[in-house]
Amino acid sequence: MNDYVYQIQGALENPPGSLKGLRVLVCNLNYFDSADAPINILDKETVKYLEFRLKLSDEAMNIQKLPYAIQNKIRIPLGKWLDQWVLENFYGDTSNRKGVNP
Repeated sequence: MNDYVYQIQGALENPPGSLKGLRVLVCNLNYFDSADAPINILDKETVKYLEFRLKLSDEAMNIQKLPYAIQNKIRIPLGKWLDQWVLENFYGDTSNRKGVNP
């Protein structure tokens, strides 16, 4: 899709323990920004697992230390969401571009 990299910075909670989204740093060669990905991009089981893990510890959750199956359930939908986010926020309005599916 696009040439960009991202790093998950943390979970957005409201109230504590209730997951609302993920804060992600996104950059390419020309742009650097942060995005708040909504939690509804993940399936319900993954959200429940992440909320459980957040309640267990006061420390920040490191996605890389989660089981690979959970990492994949986070990274695949997040990558798809970020593809569209990057197009809209780094390259402007994509509604009139050919080959772009909103």
